[in-house]
Amino acid sequence: MAANPANGNLGTPLLRELININPEVSSSDYVLQLADATTPAGAEKALADYVVTDDLVQHFNEALGIIKAAVDSHSSKAAYLHASFGAGKSHFMAVLHALLNQAPAARSKTDFDPVFAKNGWLQDGDRRFLMVPVHMLDAKSMEQRILGGYVKRIKELEPGAPTPRVYRTDAMFRDLQSMRDRLGDEDVIKFLAGAAPAETTGEWGEFGAAFAWTTQLLNDAMTADELEVGQEFNPADPSTPSELRARLAQDAAKMLPGYEERAVEQDGGFISLDRGLSMIAQHAKSLNYDGIVLFLDELILWFASRISESEFVSRETAKITNLVEGGDERRAVPVVSFIARQRDLRDLVGSAEDGGRYQRAIVDNLELASGRFDRISLEDRNLPQIAHARLLRPLSTEADAVIGEAFKKAKSTNAKFWDELLGGDGNNVGATETAFRFTYPFSPAFMDTLVHLSSALQRSRTGLKLMGELLAARRNLLRVGQLVPLGDIYALISGGGDKPFTDELRAVFDEADRLYRNRMRPYLLDHHRVAVEQVVTYQQDPAAIEDDDLARRLGQFTDDDRLMSTLVLSALAPAAPAFQNMTVKRLLALNAGTIKALLPGGEIRALINKLKEWAGRIPEIKLAGDGVAMTVRLELTGVDIDSVIRNGREAFDKPRYRHDAAVELLRSEFALTAAKGQGGFDTYDTLDFTWRGSKRRTEVVFANIADREETPDSTLTPTDAETWRLVVDLPWDEGEFGPREDLNRMNSFWERHPEVQHSLAWVPTHMTTTMYADFNRYVVIKRILNSGSDFDSRFAAHLGPDDRVRARGLLTTQSETLRDRVVAAFKQAYGLAKKQEGDVLDDFSDHIATKPGATTPALGLSAAPCDAIRDIAGKMLAWQYPAHPDLGTQAVTPAQARTVLGYISEAARAKEGKAEVVPRGDRELMETVAQPLKLGTMGESYFTLGAYWREHFNRLAKNDPDADIGYGSLTAWMNEPQRMGLPTHIQQLVAAAYGEMEDRVWGIGGAPVADLKLSEIKDGWALRRQPLPSEPDWETARARYEKIFGKKAPVQLRGRIVNSFADLVRTHVDKLLPSNRELVAVLERRVDFLGLDDTAVTGRLHTARRGLVLLEELLAAKGRGAKRVVEALSAFDLGELTPERLGSSVTTAEAVASALQNASWDVLELGTGMDALTTLQEDAREDQFSRKLQDSLPRAQRAITQALAVQRQQQQRTEPPAATPASPTPDQVPLTTETSHPKVETTARTGSVQGSAAEVEQALHQVAAAHPGKAIEITWKVVG
Repeated sequence: MAANPANGNLGTPLLRELININPEVSSSDYVLQLADATTPAGAEKALADYVVTDDLVQHFNEALGIIKAAVDSHSSKAAYLHASFGAGKSHFMAVLHALLNQAPAARSKTDFDPVFAKNGWLQDGDRRFLMVPVHMLDAKSMEQRILGGYVKRIKELEPGAPTPRVYRTDAMFRDLQSMRDRLGDEDVIKFLAGAAPAETTGEWGEFGAAFAWTTQLLNDAMTADELEVGQEFNPADPSTPSELRARLAQDAAKMLPGYEERAVEQDGGFISLDRGLSMIAQHAKSLNYDGIVLFLDELILWFASRISESEFVSRETAKITNLVEGGDERRAVPVVSFIARQRDLRDLVGSAEDGGRYQRAIVDNLELASGRFDRISLEDRNLPQIAHARLLRPLSTEADAVIGEAFKKAKSTNAKFWDELLGGDGNNVGATETAFRFTYPFSPAFMDTLVHLSSALQRSRTGLKLMGELLAARRNLLRVGQLVPLGDIYALISGGGDKPFTDELRAVFDEADRLYRNRMRPYLLDHHRVAVEQVVTYQQDPAAIEDDDLARRLGQFTDDDRLMSTLVLSALAPAAPAFQNMTVKRLLALNAGTIKALLPGGEIRALINKLKEWAGRIPEIKLAGDGVAMTVRLELTGVDIDSVIRNGREAFDKPRYRHDAAVELLRSEFALTAAKGQGGFDTYDTLDFTWRGSKRRTEVVFANIADREETPDSTLTPTDAETWRLVVDLPWDEGEFGPREDLNRMNSFWERHPEVQHSLAWVPTHMTTTMYADFNRYVVIKRILNSGSDFDSRFAAHLGPDDRVRARGLLTTQSETLRDRVVAAFKQAYGLAKKQEGDVLDDFSDHIATKPGATTPALGLSAAPCDAIRDIAGKMLAWQYPAHPDLGTQAVTPAQARTVLGYISEAARAKEGKAEVVPRGDRELMETVAQPLKLGTMGESYFTLGAYWREHFNRLAKNDPDADIGYGSLTAWMNEPQRMGLPTHIQQLVAAAYGEMEDRVWGIGGAPVADLKLSEIKDGWALRRQPLPSEPDWETARARYEKIFGKKAPVQLRGRIVNSFADLVRTHVDKLLPSNRELVAVLERRVDFLGLDDTAVTGRLHTARRGLVLLEELLAAKGRGAKRVVEALSAFDLGELTPERLGSSVTTAEAVASALQNASWDVLELGTGMDALTTLQEDAREDQFSRKLQDSLPRAQRAITQALAVQRQQQQRTEPPAATPASPTPDQVPLTTETSHPKVETTARTGSVQGSAAEVEQALHQVAAAHPGKAIEITWKVVG
């Protein structure tokens, strides 16, 4: 980027040494007065430095073609001369006049040879054209300036010519009649004779005496009608009353010179434009002109300036078409009008549908004119060549070479900004490298913006003049190689009285200028600590400032002022390509040299920081995006939010609000959880984070460390011996304490409390006064926004409802911007970013204070606060627990610990000490967790147990290797020789893994843990060596278990497995023992009936008795340990029984006993001698493995019942039928019962029977079977 003029390279020549830069630019410089340019001398001057481009040659041909067409067709023509500000419209018309009149200066300029060659008609005859320049601004009507301008021009060019009859005569004749009444006709006639043209006095010639007024002629003239338009007459010899009126009007106008002046100044002093144009055409013809060429300068701008006066503009725009057509007959000579235009008035008016009656009329008038007018567009691309020729031409060939080299160097220096300097769009003014070379040191983006600004502002200066003024202002500063900053434009246009030409744009301009002068510029003056007088002195001559520091600050102010001025310009001309979605990169390019950076590419970063700082103070500055793509714009609202902030300061400019706001910001940036405390006295925030694969917690308190009253020692002390407490001070102090006092307090605290090992402090440097003010502003705005209804009723009550809404929006934006700025400053204060001079004090860097002997973690620049605080806490944990393994970035969960233990258990059971790990996620888990914990190594597919913990724990337990090892001892040994500080569930994993490796089992108070859950291991638990049965006993017991109980038995002979196996056996015993006891008891009660052999060593009763013995022996072994249980099962004497037969009896005892108890023994007894009973007895004698007694019993019952039913039916067939009693009649039924119901005869059997409900039910079935089709009555009584 280019150097600052204040401290630039003095060896580089000033640009004024290579091109002519005037010290001052006068009002006439670069400005052509069209009226002066139509004289021979004026034409020669206008043509002397006129740059003729190919485009201009074409446009001159177009203009001359329009004039020729008007002459040939003897009709009036009109054309818009469309060009932006500074494109040379006036100069174009002056040269056109010279070409029309074939001025010698034009004929001698070879650049015009193609024009004369194409327009040979100019030399046909002696053609004369009357050029009438008309300046429309401040006109009262079109007639006033066009007709009055013609009269003025005639007086300049033809001083003896009669006055054209363009004035209204009614008022003139009233004044004349008043003179006649007052002075008499004799004196009036004398005055008229003195005003008559010289050629009309004297002798008559061949027609008689000279004309003279008489009373009668005056009467005839003053009562006559107007002479018809186009009707010629001889002023020397008026012969009709109308001719007399015309002659009297001419004479009276000369006699009453004040009348013409009044007519020019009055709106209604002229005849209509249509009639007046015919009059001046006739008048011009009488003076031997072939046509009239009107140059209507600023006509459209005149309309635009009064656009709010819809009725006026509607009336005046309706007259435009009179320029090309009229109500009278063909005009004596054609009138050709060229209308200078920068903008189409329709762009300002809008569509007809959007407005009222007058607006629709304006649009209709413009549409009508547009279809009848030609258009000549003077392109902006001519501006670079014109500017080069008239303003930037090198003084010599050598100077041109120096500038050429400087241009190449500027391109190289500004390579990354080159597209922005060119304007980024090939359609922009001079958006080519060639054009840039012509306009250097003005960039194409500068030129294009200049053109767009001109379309919005009333220009009192041409583009060349403005460029000349910029060069003159920097004449003693601008060196070769530098570019003119775009921001310099604003000081000129705002100080030169330029205003927009519409009310809407004028309001925008006033608001932008007010914002700049009342807030933006004062902010910069205050920020850089400079005064207006010093700025003026510096900008006139930087060398006049002898104080180097002051000169530096003034240079910074000047650069910043250019950037802010550019933002203001962007609000005035938002349509300029340079301002559309303006990025910080483009803003920097448009003001090359305003930002300096030590490192390449640092300019943009510095500008972004600067813009964020400004946006924090001026919410109208809007930023979007980030980095190089960040865009910036100025949003004008007109709302005074500073007054709202002032109202809030009284309520919220207090220490407690600042403290709360800072803590809230830091808590958010650090990502802390909600504050916790003990009874509300020791409140602290919690920093939760993952460190080396484990979840950790650090206590964080925000406190003014140096203040002992506010921060007692208890605030600096953690809640327990293992937890760290981080004390964070704030980057300012309401009192007199500074960072050094904070460090002294911490050292004093550690001296008084040597027992406190785990506390540290984070001490920031303090903010600068400016940043502190921004922070305080943020605090107040934040509180105002969160004040609820007080915002409208208290702080913004002085604003209107709409402005209150806008104020809230602006304050919200400013709050967000200030927050970002404050957070950035906090990062600097806490050592997490490079300290910036305007943000924090650079006198302190010992930000982390730890107890002597402890590590002091280093801070990393550019670290996010949430990462930095966790890095600090992590480094302190690494010092506290140096042996803690790294278990990954994610915290190991209890579920993952259980998964790891599962594979360890599997590997411990395997002979090779390996376990296959199939799932990919599990392999990663074993590699991430088990391997760093030294539990083993994870290969490609298999996990192999490690020996570290077996050797480590066994070595520490060497005094009694077979003794129980308590969980507390194991966790203590984990921290030897260095502390590991493993979290609880990882300690449980290591301890359980050791138990698996050593084949130890967990016990509590001497009792083994039946169902181990990893998360339940705790102090009081111990690992013990489990006595194991012999291999043969184990295998026998396993086999018998599977055959007797019908369940799968574990295979490996390991302590925990034996324990589990014993638990399984005990479970079966507890479940089966009651039913087996019942089975033996029932069988023994029915020995005789079932035909059982009480002494046999085989059969059901013997098997049931042996099963019961087995269960009772296992029950007896239950209390003597797992080994005894296994041995009892293995050593049990089965005799001639197989395990399968014994198991069948044991496991079905409940079902068989239940069947025996519920059997209908009285029914079964009725089956004596029957085959069914015999079969049942045979089944009962066999063991359960062969015959399932629970099925045999109901089968026998059914068979006996059926047999009894058959017998009953046979008996009934052999007995004689019983007599049938007579059916009782109704009156024969006795009703002597207690219920008055008919008495039912019953046959009751006395006696008592005991049995289960099932037996009763079975008996009922038997009775029903014996008496088919009969009703059975059942009664019962509760007897106890």
